[in-house]
Amino acid sequence: MDNEMTFYCPSCGGKTKFSPETERWVCQYCGNEHVFNLPRRYKYSEVGQDLQTEGKTKAETPSTRKRELLPQPQDVKFVKLGDSLTFSWRWFSLQYIFLAFFCVAWDAFLCFWYGMALSSRGAPWIMIVFPIFHVAIGVGLTYYTLAGLFNHTTVRVDRRSFSVQHSPLPWFGAVDIPIQDLQQLYTQEKMSRDSQNPTTYQLNAALKNGRKLKLASNLNDPDISFFIEQQIEHWLNIEDEAVFGEMRV
Repeated sequence: MDNEMTFYCPSCGGKTKFSPETERWVCQYCGNEHVFNLPRRYKYSEVGQDLQTEGKTKAETPSTRKRELLPQPQDVKFVKLGDSLTFSWRWFSLQYIFLAFFCVAWDAFLCFWYGMALSSRGAPWIMIVFPIFHVAIGVGLTYYTLAGLFNHTTVRVDRRSFSVQHSPLPWFGAVDIPIQDLQQLYTQEKMSRDSQNPTTYQLNAALKNGRKLKLASNLNDPDISFFIEQQIEHWLNIEDEAVFGEMRV
């Protein structure tokens, strides 16, 4: 195996450089880093899509191997009732406490500013127009913080459909697909330049028509994604197969 091999970034499709010493891919286009999580007895082919095992047949490779089911993470509520599975978890983390104080200070200043501008006779129009951009930031950040404090994600699967909902505050990313369209679930690691939370994890679905859907993102613990993936695939008798760019247990 060469000291360095070239793979394609699962985030943007750009070329990456991979070194066995660091076990990381670094994208030359977007700069994202991706961790190489396979044991050293496994290797990627030159195109980086088919997992192969040295001295073994394809039937024995990790792309079709059986995996032991992970224990239920503490932060995930799991209910198996009749002919359905339901998973749910809160978005809350300590960063939203800090953001809440920041939003209070930001919004209070804007209220004070507009209170002076609207109560003063002959106030110049620039006092009204200038802070509009700051108001937009305040509204968006406040909504984001409230969602982080109170929202939770619910994943529900039965014999007919697979759905993902975020509540109680409305949020984008809801999913509802027929169960017969689901081919595989898989987990991805996402790297960012956020010093407080540089690594997050994402649960995705690969559909039989070739599409890939993001189901849940910004997960702080990969075990949440792995647990949901394994439980659903086991319950639906979906054979676990490797997906290019996924993070393996």
